[in-house]
Amino acid sequence: MKNKIQRYMLWACIVVFSACSLDKDPYTALTNNSIDDTPGAIEALSLGNYHTLKSWVENWHRVTEYPSDNVSLSGTTTDNFFYNYNYQRIVTNSRVNSYWINSYKIIAGTSSLLSQLEENVDDETDQIIAENLYLRSLMYFYLTNVFGRPYDQNPESSLSVPLKLADDPFENLPRATVAEVYEQIETDLLKSLTLFKEYKSNIYGSQYAAEALLARVYLYMGDNEKAIEYANKVIDSGKFSLLTAANYKQLATAAPENNSEVIFAIKFVKDVDYSDNGWYTIGSMYASIDGAGWGEMYASRSYLEQLRYYPEDARQQFVEPVVTDDSELHAYYVTDDYKYQSVKVTQQGDDYVYSENGVNKNLIKESNGAGSYVYFLEKDGKKRTALIDKKLDNRNGYLKYYILKCSGQEGQAHLWSPVISRLAEIYLIRAEAYAKSGQTAKALEDVNVLRERAGIPEAGLWNTGNLGSKTALDVVMDERKLELAWEGHRKFDVFRNGYTLDRAYPGTHIANENSYYQIQPDEKVVIEYIPEQQITLSNGVLKQNP
Repeated sequence: MKNKIQRYMLWACIVVFSACSLDKDPYTALTNNSIDDTPGAIEALSLGNYHTLKSWVENWHRVTEYPSDNVSLSGTTTDNFFYNYNYQRIVTNSRVNSYWINSYKIIAGTSSLLSQLEENVDDETDQIIAENLYLRSLMYFYLTNVFGRPYDQNPESSLSVPLKLADDPFENLPRATVAEVYEQIETDLLKSLTLFKEYKSNIYGSQYAAEALLARVYLYMGDNEKAIEYANKVIDSGKFSLLTAANYKQLATAAPENNSEVIFAIKFVKDVDYSDNGWYTIGSMYASIDGAGWGEMYASRSYLEQLRYYPEDARQQFVEPVVTDDSELHAYYVTDDYKYQSVKVTQQGDDYVYSENGVNKNLIKESNGAGSYVYFLEKDGKKRTALIDKKLDNRNGYLKYYILKCSGQEGQAHLWSPVISRLAEIYLIRAEAYAKSGQTAKALEDVNVLRERAGIPEAGLWNTGNLGSKTALDVVMDERKLELAWEGHRKFDVFRNGYTLDRAYPGTHIANENSYYQIQPDEKVVIEYIPEQQITLSNGVLKQNP
């Protein structure tokens, strides 16, 4: 055992950059001669796998969230994330390659450690095994959804990614199928549940994190009964509670350990991880705060229209319009060529008046059924949705609606500990599984838990009598879009459910003749190319996506 551990320790220190604390820099001082004299050496290596998540998570966000319909980029860029955003796939995308490399660093670290440790030796060892099984499962879950087709599209024949489970850093394997990768994820997570011995906090793998991921995995696989079963385990545990509408913004601003809703998050440390206030962070693309950040990618128009339907919605706290003149009100609308335009308006009670060709007109108003109104105006023979704001700043004609969900932790401009699982998602997993099982009333009840939390009036809650042309699944998907925006879910949600991703709104994703305004779930661009560098390094063993 000693020789195996020594061999692993030396290799892992080079490859995985292990850490002795999530609050400190990587711990790389272990050598063969010092292993026996280093208390907690194995624990340090396990923490190293958590530490590598900090390198992994930036491009995880870019490859999962940028291809969604929640975001709108305000310019072109030479950064390769532009290809994630606009679906113009390339095999040399450095962002995708970095995501692949860091995912497999964590897989290598967990797999090598797992191959050396024996179960049922002591509680401490079992806990380490369980945590690393969870981390490996997490990596494979996202890898298969980025590089493999949705599970409902021929999982037995669709290729995913290599399953590297052995203690061999030089192992060269072909791509497994989507079904095989999901089977391994399920196996690892179920095994981890037999080995967890304690709950450390929500920045470590735990029984609850594993159950939350299992609920999501079963949902993606279409096993609604098991998705409900594992969602119930998390909800009924009583370990987590939803934030109130009043403190909803703590999803971003509180350290994860102080957030009652978070089941698992990747911890970033104030004044340590981003000493420059966070210029090269996820949040820096979404907003400029305290002089830090580019603030070039904004909330999409489609998201804004859905968000603004109920003015009371607490989720509006995460979108900040950048005002240049608070003495003017404008009704902003979108033209046929997906450009922002506006008319200056004056408020008169619940009405807004504007002048057109010397004639005063009222914006068209329609009740939302809950005491407020949705506004429209007629332009070029079409009825267009109008969003009322004070005069806004823009970049290249794209209105600045800053996204604040990925910034502001503990008062630091762009510090953020990305959330992987939280209680709100578990309610929505259960709601979706209920909807797909024909249990409409139960699905709507779970959706309403989150709508009530968000402060939406009773008239805005769902019941079996007010669905209209919507299905229960439509309602759940709308709520997932609102609630889980910028947390890496939306693209997967759309395509795995057979929906079309509609991106017909302002943004530079539609800046050229090859632009994608809508993406169908069976299109090739739904998944990323395998990085060319990885195919080359595999000597052709890895096969490219078509």
